[in-house]
Amino acid sequence: MNFRFDRYMQNLDISDNFIVSLDKTSLGDLGVFSLVQLNASSNYIYHIDEEAFLGQSKLQIVDLSSNSLIIIEPKTFIRNPSLEILSLSSNQYLTLPEEGPFLVSQSLRVLKLADCNLYYLAPETLQKLPNLQELYISHNKFEVLNFVQSVGRLTFLDVGYNYLTELQSDIFTALPELNHLILSHNDLSILNITVMPQLVKVSSSADLNGNPWVCDCLMFSTVYSWCRNNSVDLELVCASPPELKDTSWSNYEKYGCDDYNTDFIDQGKEVNTIENKLSFKAPENYENPIASYLPETELEVPIFISGVLSVVLLFLVITFGVLSFRLKLLRPLRKGSAQTDSEVYFLRIIET
Repeated sequence: MNFRFDRYMQNLDISDNFIVSLDKTSLGDLGVFSLVQLNASSNYIYHIDEEAFLGQSKLQIVDLSSNSLIIIEPKTFIRNPSLEILSLSSNQYLTLPEEGPFLVSQSLRVLKLADCNLYYLAPETLQKLPNLQELYISHNKFEVLNFVQSVGRLTFLDVGYNYLTELQSDIFTALPELNHLILSHNDLSILNITVMPQLVKVSSSADLNGNPWVCDCLMFSTVYSWCRNNSVDLELVCASPPELKDTSWSNYEKYGCDDYNTDFIDQGKEVNTIENKLSFKAPENYENPIASYLPETELEVPIFISGVLSVVLLFLVITFGVLSFRLKLLRPLRKGSAQTDSEVYFLRIIET
């Protein structure tokens, strides 16, 4: 950077350039010492010296979004007592410490960490930001929010476009001052009835759209009924069952839930379909996981073989019976010699 600016300049915009680092003398070399706002977004900054903002006592807003930051030293902004807003969004390679604080600032009020490929925030990550009120962590990979205990003064939390599957009640107990919550486009399918009293406090500003809500009878008898009885207007769009897909859960008022109890109806249909394909049923006290689910086509061959074996066995029994009978007739006639020509003739017939 070879330009010099007015030393009393308050707003400096160096965005959309090819800056790769902010050294400890970068701002001093520009001759600016009274910055209030710095926009250094959309560059290629991967390194910021711990003393890069030293002497900028009036600095309030810093935008470092859309850069290539990997790490930030925790004490980078410790000497900026007026800093209120810091944006680090869209730094895809940003790594947060697994232990210890991410940043140390007594004045920071707004922190933006959206779209940074983050999936975990340790409880101590934000504990050195005691006055943090707004946290933006949308478009990341969070499955749980286990850091809320350390940011008890939050009033605004944007956790949209993540992978949350459950809204836990401790979020609200840990954030008593929360009045704006964005949970859109997560993997939430049900709401726990225990969180409803707390959720009501932010329901007018809560964004729950884009989640795969399951509008079954359980949801109707618990959460929906609770909202109706307490005059709470919580608008959800159903993702299932198919009959209610992409429609408001307010259709409960029109149809109830009897016609849409798909969790049990569909499972019953599936079982009936399997049973209809069977050619026999095993006894109740006999459990054979293979034979009880063999399709009819696979049972035709063993039944045919069984029939053939039965015919062969019957033939052998008849043959054995005939031979036995002939032997019984033969034995008495052979006791002694034949006396007449007729007896000799009859004996020959039997022997043949």
